[in-house]
Amino acid sequence: MSTHPHTKLFTRVDRTKDPDFFVRFMDEAQRPEGIQVSKRLMLERIALAPGAVVLEVGCGPGTDVFEMVEVVGTAGRLVGLDASEAMIAEARRRASERQLPVTFEVGDVHALPFPDATFDVCRAARLLEHLPDAGEALSEIARVTRKGGRVVVFDFDWDTLIIDHPDKETTRTIVLSYSDSMGNGWIGRQLPRLFREQGLEVLSIDPVQVFVHYTLAELFLGSHLAHLQASGMLSPDQARQWWEYLQHADKEGTLLISFTTFIVVGARN
Repeated sequence: MSTHPHTKLFTRVDRTKDPDFFVRFMDEAQRPEGIQVSKRLMLERIALAPGAVVLEVGCGPGTDVFEMVEVVGTAGRLVGLDASEAMIAEARRRASERQLPVTFEVGDVHALPFPDATFDVCRAARLLEHLPDAGEALSEIARVTRKGGRVVVFDFDWDTLIIDHPDKETTRTIVLSYSDSMGNGWIGRQLPRLFREQGLEVLSIDPVQVFVHYTLAELFLGSHLAHLQASGMLSPDQARQWWEYLQHADKEGTLLISFTTFIVVGARN
């Protein structure tokens, strides 16, 4: 069991001791099939067209932005925004390396640096779970979306985290405390209501089951187990024995860890 910065620190990447960890985490988090399915659904549901002007809020190292370049074409415009200077620096490096015509900016989702009705499409993937006031952020996203434009949010509901483990009580402690450690661990189930509260017409709601591989589980659960030991919620022996079972299950091919993600698309009226 290895430890890294806790994933709840995504809102403070630049102030952690290892900002590059979060870049590595986001790259690894692209791998599960459920995440790939979710990304395809996002593109299908918004029916992105050539010439579209698109904002990706919480863009990280730019992976999702790059995947839209061919769709919007030379007549379109793609902008990625993230609060982390380290993330934007990496996104710009990757864009330059691939010679892609995209723009990346450092900015705060709670105060987007764009005029009203700037974008045809605004997207936020795995962002709102880290924010205590997701409604305020969604309000800003809706503000910069033009009338008739689309807002799409892809995020998790961490109370749906399922881990097959014989130690039921320890597993429940880990699952519930991980959900509560996030800025908003319940954001998945809240999205349709938040969209309506911001005056967005909900066009589609897609739940997707994501199965997690061992390496990704180690990245987001390892640091949480360290936190639970430091806070006295788990003893070192409890944490070690619990993790050793996951290692054994992975070697035997019986590891099962999953959670539900939600993709919600709304129209700006």
